[in-house]
Amino acid sequence: MYLGMLGFLQIMPWGLLTAGAVAFFVVQRQQRRALDTTGLALQRILQAIESTSEAVGVGDFEGNSLYHNRAHVALLGYTVEELNAVPGRGVLFADHRVAQAIHASITAGRPWSGETDLLAKDGRRIPAHVRADVIRDGHGAPVGIFGVFRDITLERRLAEEAARANKLDSLGMMAGGVAHDFNNLLTVIMGQVYLLEGEKGITDVHKERIDEILLATARAKDVTDQLKAFAKGETPAKQLVDIGPVAREAARFAVSNTQVRLRYQFADKLPEVMADKAQMLQVLNNLALNAVQAMPKGGDLRLTASVVAPAAAAPLGLPAQSWLEVSVADTGVGIAPKNLERIFEPFFTTKPTGTGLGLATCYSIVKAHGGQLRVESQVGVGTTFRLFLPVAGSEGHS
Repeated sequence: MYLGMLGFLQIMPWGLLTAGAVAFFVVQRQQRRALDTTGLALQRILQAIESTSEAVGVGDFEGNSLYHNRAHVALLGYTVEELNAVPGRGVLFADHRVAQAIHASITAGRPWSGETDLLAKDGRRIPAHVRADVIRDGHGAPVGIFGVFRDITLERRLAEEAARANKLDSLGMMAGGVAHDFNNLLTVIMGQVYLLEGEKGITDVHKERIDEILLATARAKDVTDQLKAFAKGETPAKQLVDIGPVAREAARFAVSNTQVRLRYQFADKLPEVMADKAQMLQVLNNLALNAVQAMPKGGDLRLTASVVAPAAAAPLGLPAQSWLEVSVADTGVGIAPKNLERIFEPFFTTKPTGTGLGLATCYSIVKAHGGQLRVESQVGVGTTFRLFLPVAGSEGHS
């Protein structure tokens, strides 16, 4: 056969042979270029997926993970191997019904999208927007599933803060009206009691009861003053204030005659803020007292103060300017999640003798200063209040 082919080549016109060889090599080069182009395109796609801020995961219909990009590992903590080692399906979802709904939709050939809570490797619940769809081969047959997860913690926090602010504004208007009418009634009561003191025939027993009435009325007046402060958010008498000494004074007062240890961690040369010093002292004193009360058997009260640069403000949901952050953290009993979302509501309290106006007033004062007050807590671990105030002269600068 070899000889036959050699004879064929010997009788084949050389021009035709050369043309055929050239055509063969041209086709081969085109195929290599096509493969190179496809490979380059796939490489660029992979680079884009790896560099995106959204978490991307790919799996099969048997529940096995096949690929996680860097953002996926950073968000949820699992590598592909680690996730496959965890028994069961839908382990990334806090609500397994959501995982079942996604699987049912994908197996039916329909995409799924929505908001749900994810479970990270370390047990954290992460609110996220999830998009899932089918991966198909060149013939359109389903061969796998991909999911895109976007952390919406900041978006949800901003929405909750906006809703809380609207609710507090409405409650503030009502509280202002109640405080005004109630204060008028208290004025009448106190006036009548003072007149009664001057009547003839008042015994010592009567005087004791009158004193109790006056004491109770004075306490009620304090409550109405708190209501008015919350409702109107008295205009702060702002001046340049160094928050450091104010925070130290408030904390020292709060821990006096207690078993609580006071710890400071302040950055060097803290910038000043435009604030009402008396109101800031009220806010920090209230936060420190709450922290001490959460540690009846003693613990640590930690005060930290630092500067948040404009570039670091956006991830915290703050306008792009410089902020002073003061944190008041305790190692107390913590706050239950169901109570945490209501902590700044007026009249809401978990204390038997509380009025539910302390934190609401703090929130109103901080808001009037153009700042923000946030809370984080874990039952059995402790609570941290984070106070953000604009650094003097930084407003509007990015």
